[in-house]
Amino acid sequence: MARHLFHRTAQAPRAGSEVWISPAAGVHGLGSFWAMVVSTTPALVAGAAYLRVVPIDDIDGDPVVRTYYVRLTGLLVREPR
Repeated sequence: MARHLFHRTAQAPRAGSEVWISPAAGVHGLGSFWAMVVSTTPALVAGAAYLRVVPIDDIDGDPVVRTYYVRLTGLLVREPR
């Protein structure tokens, strides 16, 4: 089984990384869930970014890419070693 490294970041995560979307990252009203990063776009505000992600639970089915504005300091990132 693969080991994963969890960390918080001040930089936008790479495509293929998994992120924990939650209110701590500034995303409210959706609960919390793991999502895979499709692409990132820097925001005009320092410490924030736009992430295009697909929820991990939807990857095997019919995935829908969603864009979220997140605070990077509240984002938990999981990258395979």
